[in-house]
Amino acid sequence: MNGNWLSIIPALITLGTAILTKRIIPSLSLGLIAGGILVTGNLFSGIFKTSDYIIAAFSSPENAYIILFLFLLGALTEIFKVAGGIKGFSSLASRWVKNERGALLSVWAVTPVTFLDCCFHVIATGTVSNPLIEKANGSKEKLALVINVTSSQLIVLIPVATTYVGYILGVIASAIKKAGISGSPYTLYLKSIPYNFFSIGMIIISFLIIFLGLGFGRWRFKGDGKLADGVHNSHEAHEESEFEQKFPPRASNLFIPLVLLISLIIFLFWYTGQGKGRSFLEALINAQVEKSIFIATLVTLLLTTLLYVLQKVPLSEIESFFLAGGTELLPPIVILILSWSLSSATQDLGFIEFISRTVGTTVPKLFIPAIVFLVGTFTSYFIGSSWATWSLIMPIGLQLAISSGANIPLIVGAVLAGGSVGDNVSPLGETPVLTASVTEVSIIDHVQTTLPYALVVIGLSTILFIVTQALLG
Repeated sequence: MNGNWLSIIPALITLGTAILTKRIIPSLSLGLIAGGILVTGNLFSGIFKTSDYIIAAFSSPENAYIILFLFLLGALTEIFKVAGGIKGFSSLASRWVKNERGALLSVWAVTPVTFLDCCFHVIATGTVSNPLIEKANGSKEKLALVINVTSSQLIVLIPVATTYVGYILGVIASAIKKAGISGSPYTLYLKSIPYNFFSIGMIIISFLIIFLGLGFGRWRFKGDGKLADGVHNSHEAHEESEFEQKFPPRASNLFIPLVLLISLIIFLFWYTGQGKGRSFLEALINAQVEKSIFIATLVTLLLTTLLYVLQKVPLSEIESFFLAGGTELLPPIVILILSWSLSSATQDLGFIEFISRTVGTTVPKLFIPAIVFLVGTFTSYFIGSSWATWSLIMPIGLQLAISSGANIPLIVGAVLAGGSVGDNVSPLGETPVLTASVTEVSIIDHVQTTLPYALVVIGLSTILFIVTQALLG
């Protein structure tokens, strides 16, 4: 189908509904149904076409590996909670922390063993660091900022063994396929990491606050600290953050499986990417990424279960945590499937051709990355979800890159950066709400003390996207 203005209707319906309702799954579903109807020309056939798009999203082996990886990694992070690993790290940290700076740095100290998933990281670091900040009589608002940054901003920059990697690869793979771009989604993701200026900037801010204070908390808005409406609330997040470790503290129960997981991923990257004359680095770049991370996670899950069973952890307890952890990842899995399906529908409507003829040829490429970043920032703030924003903005951003000649890794970095804003400062974002609950800070206080620094980084990032595009030509 030749691209015309009708091709943007599914995307507009999805984005508009998401902003109004703050619910991304119904919004994607509505946009997908609209796409199916527009493709076929009538309601009844459109419903059937919608189901075809959804089933097609499962048919790709790469997609199936990503879905299974997300479920298994969610299960693995939940199983970690049952065997005393987090308590063990907390006990080790308490011996060394004497002041506020030490309590804040403890978040970074625990991060190498909690970076698998943002929610797991928030819960684990909060469990370790909250008693330490109280012991040092330090600022819990500073602690909330550091925990938030090391989850929502740091994890998106880590290219192995995280739930973010699987999801981001799925979004990029779908977008580059629709845009007609060849190459590895993983390689493109690696190239985009230095261009995620917002996430990098917030990490720098967190260190400046830890070591220099940086006037933290001086800028406030009036408010009672309550969140009157939205997707999440503090009670919900508090319930999510509670978990019971029935076994003695043992840091090795977290450390050993994590080392195993990372080692297996690196080995399988090399194993699946090796070829005649390829160096180790070249093998990693040419790896079967989706298959490798799935197998590594599956093997780690099995061996971790065996380790815990040998320590007398009941298998029934492990099974319960396995199902709970996998279920927690169902929302992003559904979002990913729907975004894949919506992308197929918009392609059939000629969305790519329409964007190429309009925005791509009228806006100078110098400003394309900055515009993509700001659109993503706006979207993620009002939706409160980085994952949903990436799925909505990535296809548009890559097509704009193709039609305007903008640098493709820079555009991917702009999409990831813009989507990350919501998980940092939106009062509707899962990470801010969960962080506020775990650190016992009101959500409004957490957002208001973080927002001034985020606004500065947003402004600087916008400038950097323009300057970088100019330098890259």
